[in-house]
Amino acid sequence: MKFVAFNVFTQKYAIEIEKVQEVMVMPKYLEVPHTHEFIEGVVDLRGEIIPVISLRKRFGIEEDNKEGKKYLIVLDLGGKKFGLKVDGIEGVIDATPNDISSSDEIGEINKEYVSQVIRKLNDIYICINPEKVVEVST
Repeated sequence: MKFVAFNVFTQKYAIEIEKVQEVMVMPKYLEVPHTHEFIEGVVDLRGEIIPVISLRKRFGIEEDNKEGKKYLIVLDLGGKKFGLKVDGIEGVIDATPNDISSSDEIGEINKEYVSQVIRKLNDIYICINPEKVVEVST
């Protein structure tokens, strides 16, 4: 299986490549008032308005106010599109079934957004469940 690997703060994450439409340097976005804290705003992507979700805020990690590049991972989840704001992009990784472990193997942590864990060489990637990450409860 192929995954897009990325960073949020010091942690390495991955998402199934089939759910990723594209990856880009974070474009300018319009902030939307009175919405969930983790929703940064919306971006116009070639005429399509897409909500932008900050994974730092979603995961409860303090925002990084440094002037550095941020990236947008555009997801297509059954025709609904979302953007995930991340700190860095590592690239595409190939994972065999032997590299992938169930989220049950990572102990007693909050697994709400975790689908599985990938071990590649000396790195561990937390594979996120994008449907849960973009879910907005009212």
